[in-house]
Amino acid sequence: MIRSTKNIKAWLIASLGMIFPAACMSAALNKPVTSPNLFTVPSSAIVYPAGQQLYDQYPWAVLYYYGITGSDALARMFEGQFHRWPEHIQSIELTHTLSEQNFLRRLVNPLVGVVQISANVTMRNGSNEHTIYEFNPYVEGRWANFPWNKYINTSFAIGEGISYDTSVSSLEKRSNENTKRLLNYLLLEATFAPPSYPRLQLVARIHHRSGAYGLYHAGNTGSNDVGLGIRYLFD
Repeated sequence: MIRSTKNIKAWLIASLGMIFPAACMSAALNKPVTSPNLFTVPSSAIVYPAGQQLYDQYPWAVLYYYGITGSDALARMFEGQFHRWPEHIQSIELTHTLSEQNFLRRLVNPLVGVVQISANVTMRNGSNEHTIYEFNPYVEGRWANFPWNKYINTSFAIGEGISYDTSVSSLEKRSNENTKRLLNYLLLEATFAPPSYPRLQLVARIHHRSGAYGLYHAGNTGSNDVGLGIRYLFD
């Protein structure tokens, strides 16, 4: 009886082995069947650099920005005043971070950690006004080394350049006829991103055009736009 039982068991293992070889081999060896986990997530995750090193590793960036225009002067906006002008802007922008060996970056180091150059193209749309195209090349300094970056990756930037409009907006020529298309460009910016993926940033920005206190010999009233954008860093 014992011999016949062993023969039956051997016959079953041999028969099933043609269909389930791994299972039958384990049964013959009296070992549990183990299957590889096809959905195993690698234990190692991407660790992004913090602070200004993030911009050195990913020196290129693209931005989309949407802003609304205010009729108040920049100084009054800092005092909390903002009156909406019937106009909005949309911008796209390409930015490049200068290398640590660049002369300009070495000149301002360590006062400014990151120096970037940007090309900004903006489209202005106002009520009862044709579309105005704006071109803003500028240089910016960025500060990114903050102790709270492990909770929320943050940077602050100031940019300075020139701004050329294809025509003067109704806001800028409301107080003076001696207007010019070429003016000074200034931006103030803050960025926020999750530490797990700091390459994708929420951007809060003030977009400012003015005659820079007579530097451009223009009587334009300054224009200010405040809004939000999305920036993506890449190498």
